[in-house]
Amino acid sequence: MTSNTQQEDKKKKKKLLIFLILFILLDIILLVVLLGTRTTLAPDYAPVNEEKYAEDIGDDGDKKLDQAEGGGAVSLTYSTDVDISLDKKLATLFFANPSKSNQDMVLQIVVHDVVVAQSGTISPGKQIGKMDLLSSGARKLQAGGYDGKFVVLYYQPDTHEKTIVNTDIPVKITVR
Repeated sequence: MTSNTQQEDKKKKKKLLIFLILFILLDIILLVVLLGTRTTLAPDYAPVNEEKYAEDIGDDGDKKLDQAEGGGAVSLTYSTDVDISLDKKLATLFFANPSKSNQDMVLQIVVHDVVVAQSGTISPGKQIGKMDLLSSGARKLQAGGYDGKFVVLYYQPDTHEKTIVNTDIPVKITVR
């Protein structure tokens, strides 16, 4: 009888161990899925790197917009057409932060709630015509047309702290 009890205990322990292993594997899979579908990269501080594709607009004569104390004022110039080359891992677009703005900006391209590209800091007086794709976002794209959006994140130029307001701009994205 004692050996039967010991065998039953071993079976119970084996079943419990298998259950725990399966539970841990399920948790790991869930964690990977949740981290893999993260939608927004919204740092509290502006990236230390200025956008590598940023170019001067040449509008230095524009007067800065008025802003309330502790606030900000921005002006945007952009096109709602974005072309993405999967081969080059590059998005072609037009986005500018005119000199009259009082805030630094970071631009994200979002498709189906997934950030596929994110710029470095775009200072007032700078514009960009292309952005590198994030490898995690590029893997989720296929050739075709998409409704996407620009997400514009604003930062104080002196402290580099993120402001409260963001802007979402609907865009048409063509992936080749």
